Amino acid sequence: MSLNLTSTVRSSGNMNWISILYGTLIAVICSILLIAIGGLVLYNADYERLVPVVGLAIVFLSVFIGGLVSARQAGKMGWLHGLGVALIFLVLTIFYNMVLPGGIFGFAVFKKILAAAAAGCLGGIWGVGQG
Repeated sequence: MSLNLTSTVRSSGNMNWISILYGTLIAVICSILLIAIGGLVLYNADYERLVPVVGLAIVFLSVFIGGLVSARQAGKMGWLHGLGVALIFLVLTIFYNMVLPGGIFGFAVFKKILAAAAAGCLGGIWGVGQG
């Protein structure tokens, strides 16, 4: 007699929302870790002019990894799952920044939206190809 501890989650249409939420969680965790590492490096190196570039790279890498994980778990429609991760990640980021003092809106945010959308789609495509 064997005990089966696996479960399956049915996806809604072409979207597997559980994998998108999981990928978003991974993206947020990656972002927090990369912010901590980047902050330490930039603080000790005194390269203030690189802060916007490092911030954009953190968003790109975090969403790319989240999209890759989401698409690998879903196993189909990688670009769509990666884009879903990117959109949820950006909504969470904008909401978080609206609560804190100081605005984030402007051209820098537009670049981050484009970078996150591209990273999510690319990560999702690569995730399906790898899985």
